Amino acid sequence: MSLRDELLKAGLVPSDKAKQLDSETRKQGHQLKKNKALAAEEAARQADARRRAEAEAARKREQDRELNLKREAEKQRQERTARVRQLIDSHRLNEPEAELPYNFQDGRFVRSVRVTPAQRKALATGRLGILRGDRGEFDFSVAPREIALKVAEILPQKILLLYPESGGDEAEDDWGDW
Repeated sequence: MSLRDELLKAGLVPSDKAKQLDSETRKQGHQLKKNKALAAEEAARQADARRRAEAEAARKREQDRELNLKREAEKQRQERTARVRQLIDSHRLNEPEAELPYNFQDGRFVRSVRVTPAQRKALATGRLGILRGDRGEFDFSVAPREIALKVAEILPQKILLLYPESGGDEAEDDWGDW
């Protein structure tokens, strides 16, 4: 026999109070079981939310890294373009009084640039080259071979014409016997 039963038999505790205490005990037991289930569910939800947040953070880091790589590549491309522009503009040998047209191929088009007789000979022997400038579609710059080679290292698509270097006099000597 329990203490509760003895107190009820002795009449020290009213039966209503005992019933109320019983129901509260049962409710507490039920709440405790329910809270354990809720706590497990809540822990699972938190773990899932944490995994999702970590995955999102990893995706964001990867996206930021790719964006930084693209920005860095664009910055390097702009630096190369600016360097080539500076080389071409500072070593441009185009002369305003040049009258001889010099034709050359630009992709599938034949383009022309005005040169002096000395420039024509230097172009033919490979001491000068023709480069594409940035001022417009028909901006062709005549520049020394060294500059053309530097530009070719940085942006090869800017080189429109650069013959292999030769002495130039050898060809004239071969034809001299005719």
